[in-house]
Amino acid sequence: MKKARIALLLTLVLALVAAACGGSASTSEYNLVKDGTLTVCSEIPYEPFEFEENGVYTGFDIDLMQAIADELGLQLEVVSTGFDAITSGTAMAGGQCDVAASAITITAEREKNIDFSDPYYNAAQSLLVKKDSGIMSLGEFSGKRLGVQTGTTGEAYAKANAPADATLVDFANGGELFVALEAGDIEGILQDLPVNADRAKKDATVEVVEVYETDENYGFAVQEEGKEKLLEAINNALKTLKDNGKYDEIFNKYFGS
Repeated sequence: MKKARIALLLTLVLALVAAACGGSASTSEYNLVKDGTLTVCSEIPYEPFEFEENGVYTGFDIDLMQAIADELGLQLEVVSTGFDAITSGTAMAGGQCDVAASAITITAEREKNIDFSDPYYNAAQSLLVKKDSGIMSLGEFSGKRLGVQTGTTGEAYAKANAPADATLVDFANGGELFVALEAGDIEGILQDLPVNADRAKKDATVEVVEVYETDENYGFAVQEEGKEKLLEAINNALKTLKDNGKYDEIFNKYFGS
C-alpha cells in the first residue's frame, strides 16, 4: 500500500512538472521583454483609446490589451511612448515593449517598419472646431491654421485635402491639439473621428462639423522579426474575445452599442 501511494505521488508530481514546463515553453516562444508580462507601448493621452485616470492607464485599447493578456495568461504593463517611436518600430526594436496599442491605422508605409495584428477597429477622419468659429467645412480653412498630429493619417488627409494656403500646425502629442484649440493657436483639428467625437461629447464649446470616410483599420503592432508567435497568439486571443462577447463589452463601454 505504501509503495502504491509513493508511486501515485510521484506520478502526480511528474504531471505537475510537465504541465508547468509546457506552460513555460508556450510563453517563452513569445520572446517577451519581461518574463510573464505583456509590455505595451501607447501614446497617452488619446481618449477614448488610451488615457490616464486616477493614476491608472485605461481606455479602449488598454482594456482590450488587458483582456488579451488575460487570455494569454500574462500580466499587463503599459509604457507611455511617443507615436513616432511606435509607427517607426523603434520602441519595439529597442526593447521598450512587446506590442504597441495606440489607435494605429494599418498602412502600407507603416508595414515597412512594423507588423500588424488583424484589424480591431474601423475609423474615419473628422474636423473639430469651436462652435462660435462659424467654420463648417475644411474648404473654409483658406488662410487659417489647422492642427494635426505629426505622422498620423489625419495629417496625411489634411495635406491632401486642405486648401493650399491653409497653415498646417503639427503637434507631436495628440493631447496638445485640444490645448492649442482652446488657446486659439489653431482654428480646427483634423484627426480620427472617435477622438474628436469624444472631445465634443465632453466639451460643449466644440463640435465635429465634417466626417471623412477613409475606411481606416486599427491594428496592434509588433516588431518585424522575432514576435511571430506573439502576433499569432494576439490574433487568436482577439478572435476569442470577439466570439465570446468580451470585445463587444469593452467596445460598448467606450462607444456605446
